[in-house]
Amino acid sequence: MKNLQLLKTSIESLKGLRAELHDDIGSSKRKKLDQIIKNLECCEDQQISPKQILILLGKALALLPTVERILDEFNK
Repeated sequence: MKNLQLLKTSIESLKGLRAELHDDIGSSKRKKLDQIIKNLECCEDQQISPKQILILLGKALALLPTVERILDEFNK
């Protein structure tokens, strides 16, 4: 039950993030974000661990321009 609430909150947060960043990210990143959201939505009927949710959230956050620049700096 707790995981389901975390999942629902994550989905809603990512949808809000997508709406806020609509003009700031390219179409390919937007498609990736949409796919991550769909993947999370598909998990609502299945068991998903907090670790799996965090992995998908991490992938979504890596698409954000600011986070992407930070990650690029770490990789230098």
